Amino acid sequence: MPASKYDYIIIGSGAAGAIVAARLGADKNTRVLVLEAGPSDNSVYVRMPAALSYPLTDKARTWSFETGPEPALDGRSITHVRGRMLGGSGSLNGMVYVRGNPRDFDRWAEDFNLRNWSYAHCLPYFKRLESYDGGANQYRGGDGPISITTMKAELEPFQAFLEAGQQAGHPLNKDYNAYQQEGVHAYQANIDHGIRASGGRQYLKPALRQGNVHLELDALAHSVLFDGKRAIGVRYEQKGTVREAYAEREVIVSGGAFNSPQLLLLSGIGPKQELEQHGIRSVVDLPGVGKGVQDHIAVSVSYRASRRGVSPGVGLNMFKMGLIGAQWLFLRSGLGATNLWETGSFFKSSDRVAYPNIQHEFLPVLGELSHGSVTVEDGFIYQTCLALPRSRGEITLTSADPRKPPRIVLNYLSDPEDARDLMDGLRHTDEIVQQPAWDKLRGESLQPGLYKMQDAELLAWLKKNTNTQYHPCSSCRMGTDDMAVVDEEGRVYGTTGLRVIDASVMPRVTNANLHCPTMMIAEKLSDSVLGVPALTPQDAPYAH
Repeated sequence: MPASKYDYIIIGSGAAGAIVAARLGADKNTRVLVLEAGPSDNSVYVRMPAALSYPLTDKARTWSFETGPEPALDGRSITHVRGRMLGGSGSLNGMVYVRGNPRDFDRWAEDFNLRNWSYAHCLPYFKRLESYDGGANQYRGGDGPISITTMKAELEPFQAFLEAGQQAGHPLNKDYNAYQQEGVHAYQANIDHGIRASGGRQYLKPALRQGNVHLELDALAHSVLFDGKRAIGVRYEQKGTVREAYAEREVIVSGGAFNSPQLLLLSGIGPKQELEQHGIRSVVDLPGVGKGVQDHIAVSVSYRASRRGVSPGVGLNMFKMGLIGAQWLFLRSGLGATNLWETGSFFKSSDRVAYPNIQHEFLPVLGELSHGSVTVEDGFIYQTCLALPRSRGEITLTSADPRKPPRIVLNYLSDPEDARDLMDGLRHTDEIVQQPAWDKLRGESLQPGLYKMQDAELLAWLKKNTNTQYHPCSSCRMGTDDMAVVDEEGRVYGTTGLRVIDASVMPRVTNANLHCPTMMIAEKLSDSVLGVPALTPQDAPYAH
C-alpha cells in the first residue's frame, strides 16, 4: 500500500469515523486511511466504565474548548470537553445509550425535506449497529457490533428514583428505545461485559487487523486538498512534520460538531467573506458552515443524603479501591463495571409541548462526574436536561492556524421558550424529589427553595448554574435550504469527493444523548458512500 495514496481518507476516529472506516474497509481491496489527532485509547480509565471522570481530565486525550461569552448567560464561558483519542468522545462519554424519540427523525424528514431520514428509514440502521441484551425484536437489534447492557439499578437510591417518578405520575418504562420513550427507566449503556463498548473498540480495532485499514495517531488535519472543487486528499501534521495523503475516491470528515466545521473553513469551504478575513482562499462559498450549532444544556438539582452509606464510592481508601479494581479486572463486575448513570427519565415540561423535552440523568452520589470531578459524598443528583432546545449558535475561525481553537458561541437560553421549558422541568423535578419514596434518604437541598422561586429569580439562578451535556451538533447540517451544508447523503454542496459524516450533519438536535444517533448516521451514510441500496424502511408504531 503506497504510504500516501488511498481510496478513502477519514478524518477522525470517533463514533462516526470508526464505523465508516470499518464499513468501507470490509472489502479488503479497499484502502482506507484514518487520521486521528490524539493518541490511542489504551488506558484502564477508558475501558473501565466507573472511571469515566478520569479521561475528562486527561489533556493528552481531550480537546478543551471554551464557548462564549454566552450572551444569555450573563457573558459566562462554558468549558466543552471532546474526545481526542482513538474512539473520540465515545472513549470518554458516560455510555448512556439513547436513540432519541422517533418523532425527532420524522421531524427531520418533514421540516428539512429529508424524506430518507424518517424514523422508518433510520430504524433498520439503529438495529444493525446494536446487540441488545433484551434480544432482537421489531425495535431492537440482536447481533450488531455495539453491545447494549440494561443497567441493574439495584442500589437503594436507584430504586427510590424509580419509585418516586411513578408516584409523581410517570410510567415505568422497560425499554425507552422501543415503542414509548416517556417514563422512568433503568438506563441502557454501551457496555460489553463490564468494558466500555465504543465505536473505536467494537468497529475500528477489528478493521485495523485486516491490514487494508490504516490508522495514523497524533495526526492533526490542517486542510482538505482540492483539485478545483474536487477533494483529492488531506494535509496533516504529525510529530511536527506536515504530510499529505491522497484519496482516489473520497475524503470523509468525521471530526465532530466543532472540529468538522473548523476544518471545512480552513479548507476554503464556508462563508467567503469570513474566510477572506483570515486570508483563506475560497473554494466554495457555503454560508451555512458552522452556523446553527445546537447543544443540550443541563442543570443539577442536588440533595445530601439523610444518612451515611447511601452512595457508592464514598470514603474509599486505597484498599477498597484495590478490591474494586481487582473485581473489575478479573470478573468484569462490581462498582467498576457501572457507569453510575443507571436510571433516568423522559417527560414533558408542560402540556404545551408535543413530546418529551426534559431528560433526567440520575447520579446516586454528590459529585459532577460528567464534568471531571472525582470528589464524592453521600447524596444524589437529578441532572435536568433541556432535551429539545430551540437556541442555535455558531462556530467561526479565530485564526487560519489549525492548531488554534475556533470561536464557539452556542447562545444557550437565547430563545425565551428554552428558559421557560427548563424552568418548568426544574420545578417538576423538585416535585418528584418530594415524593414519599425519598423520605428515608432525602437530606438537605443544595439549592433550597428552588421550586418556590419566581420566574425572574429562577432565571437568574439558571444563568449562573446552567452547564453543558456535551452534545453539540448541527454545525454542518443536512438539508435543501440555502444554509444547509450537506445533502441527505452527507455530500458537501458545491464539491465532489467530499462528505461530512458525524453529529454535525444532524439538521436538529435529538432529544437525548447523541452518541447512539451519531452511530446510526454513520451506519446509514456508509451505505451511501459504498453506493449500495439502503436498508428497507421498517414501519414500527410508536407512542404519540
